[in-house]
Amino acid sequence: MSLIWCAAASATTYVNPKGKTTLNLSEKVNNSSSFYFTRVGNRDFLGNIQITRSEGAAGSYYYNGTFKDHATGPGRKIVCSGDISIIRHQVGRSSLGAEVTWKVKEGENCPSIGKTFKVNLVEALPLPNASGDYTSSNSNTWLTQTAGSATWPAWRVTSRDGQLNCRKTANGAIQTVYRADKDTVAAELRGVNAITMANGQPWLLTRQGCYVRANSQYVQPVSMPE
Repeated sequence: MSLIWCAAASATTYVNPKGKTTLNLSEKVNNSSSFYFTRVGNRDFLGNIQITRSEGAAGSYYYNGTFKDHATGPGRKIVCSGDISIIRHQVGRSSLGAEVTWKVKEGENCPSIGKTFKVNLVEALPLPNASGDYTSSNSNTWLTQTAGSATWPAWRVTSRDGQLNCRKTANGAIQTVYRADKDTVAAELRGVNAITMANGQPWLLTRQGCYVRANSQYVQPVSMPE
């Protein structure tokens, strides 16, 4: 089975490199909106999570709760439930990882009763294309990758000189300057898609109403739970 998720946060998505498990974690206690998808053998499982307790310690954050999942698709009905624990921790400079443990206790036709499963996941940060550009199709959040273009909300400055010009129009006059390690570039989300194209290059519209070049030389996404 599968699942995951330093200060408490709101929600984000985690995946494993082989793509067999995806977890969307809403970290509020007593909130049942967290869920996961995972593949076990030749069956896909959809699970719901109820976080009942959370606490932080030494650079990590710990979540405990319960889960219940069921197999989808053809085949006999399978339902499994039990306890789940999640240890969220920093991975690199700007992303998070999580170690998730399921302890299966009961279920209908559940073949895993009495077993424990552990999976390591990483936050599903946007990745640039081969040119280093973040476009409307690769700069969005995992939950909207197939349903629309909701741009990733927070970015850090990666310019070599530590500064990033934000322009009144895409490739226009400078309006303000963002500083590395001091300022977070916040995408303008009221229009959902904050990426616009100018002369074949993508630009990110910020909440300050100006544009920065949407390329990994200048900006990179930072973890949603800050």
